[in-house]
Amino acid sequence: MPSSTPQPEKLLYYIAANKVLICKECYYAIQPSAISGHLKVLHHIYRSDRQEFMKYAQSLDLANPKDVVLPHEAPIPFLPTEDGLSCGVTGCDHLCASVKRMKSHWVTVHRGIAGEPHVPQWRPVKLQTFFRGNQLRYFVVSESSTLASQPQMEPEVHSKCLSLETGPPLADDSNWSADELGLIKHFISYTYCDMGHDSESRQMWQTAASPLAHNHNFLKHGLLAVSALHRASLDPSEKKRYQMIAAWHQNKALPEFRSEIAHPTEHNCNALVAFSQLLIIHCFASEEHDENLLLVRGPHESGLPEWLQLIRGSCTIFKDVLQFLTMGPLKNLNEEMELRLLADAPEDPEYNRRLAHLAEMPTFKRLPDPKNGPEGNLFPLLCAFHELLRAFAKASAAQSRSHFTMSIGVYIWPAQISAEYLNLLKQRDPVALVLLAHYCILLKPLESSWYMNGFTKRLLSRIVKQLDPTWHRWLEWPLEEIGLRECSMECSYDMV
Repeated sequence: MPSSTPQPEKLLYYIAANKVLICKECYYAIQPSAISGHLKVLHHIYRSDRQEFMKYAQSLDLANPKDVVLPHEAPIPFLPTEDGLSCGVTGCDHLCASVKRMKSHWVTVHRGIAGEPHVPQWRPVKLQTFFRGNQLRYFVVSESSTLASQPQMEPEVHSKCLSLETGPPLADDSNWSADELGLIKHFISYTYCDMGHDSESRQMWQTAASPLAHNHNFLKHGLLAVSALHRASLDPSEKKRYQMIAAWHQNKALPEFRSEIAHPTEHNCNALVAFSQLLIIHCFASEEHDENLLLVRGPHESGLPEWLQLIRGSCTIFKDVLQFLTMGPLKNLNEEMELRLLADAPEDPEYNRRLAHLAEMPTFKRLPDPKNGPEGNLFPLLCAFHELLRAFAKASAAQSRSHFTMSIGVYIWPAQISAEYLNLLKQRDPVALVLLAHYCILLKPLESSWYMNGFTKRLLSRIVKQLDPTWHRWLEWPLEEIGLRECSMECSYDMV
């Protein structure tokens, strides 16, 4: 196959659950009987090169359009998402993309009940369709769902995507390159779905972030970096390339962000708080391939967990401009960070028992070392421990209200710990590492998000390797909760 002709998997995407084959450049599914003609007419792939494509297609279980089972979950990558309407009559499944068509449906189907006050005529929904033309059948996709459950997907956004209404139009795209437009369209079509704790927060990321980016270059590059990381998580074959793109944009963003963050004002505070959230996501999503972000360096090298430092710092810089944040376009994001509004839930006896066990660690039983000052290392460790107790209570409260989000998960403890504790963590203090291991338990519910997938297991595995085996007994609960059975067995062996 000539180098100019893409491999089948680069152009076509198969969804086994629905038995459809989607063209990644045309953004719709191809009927089984029309694959050869589609490749010839629309992509100019000639017979000799089409053979590999046809062999690939014939190896798949493809359904005819009328037999395709329609999904009702997360938006399907490569398919445009449209604003549409669902008929409000109970038992009627009619979907359409315009008020005009819905009114026509009511005139012809529901004429007898039209105008009755107790019968809603329609409701707004998000729609997608696998096929076009006379095979068009809309299905509803949930805004609250995400792509996290489909890590194998590969949304190869082509320049044609720019003409599709997969997200809100950009206010001004004259300063964006074609590649940048592809990434930002991916962000406002897919990446935003997994950001924010409710539909209003997600809509804020979809509609308010990119206009802000036109006036703040660091935010523009931050959005593009996270979008590229999302693409990397969906496409194993292009993972390294998108990771490099993400790193390039992040390197472009950080110098200006550091300069602006030193002087927050009413004009830049919304962009700064948006970027600080993107920065946290970037840290979580990129730590697997960035050895500077976690405890992954050699035993004789220093390496502060950057994500902890970033979270802690981002909470303290906006006090002078809080009034502008509460009235600005990102007010929903600011409300997510208002932990004082989250009352403690009733104490969990099992949590209390497990956490109380940590008070028996040897360091907490020893007198402070005078060489390290009047309180030595004990005070920052005790403070971090007590903040961890409060964090578990806050997390329980949030989970009881179905309100446990990334913002809450990362702010309830990292934002409260001291610089002295972070320094001890940098020095591989065993108690500091044990406390961090228990914090992994609080992060576990967030792993359904693409940027958190596998994070706690990787972090906890590295903590185990950093600790002397005599400390492994204090890791039983985190290892059990996170599901690291092999490490748990090793720890049990170490205690024998």
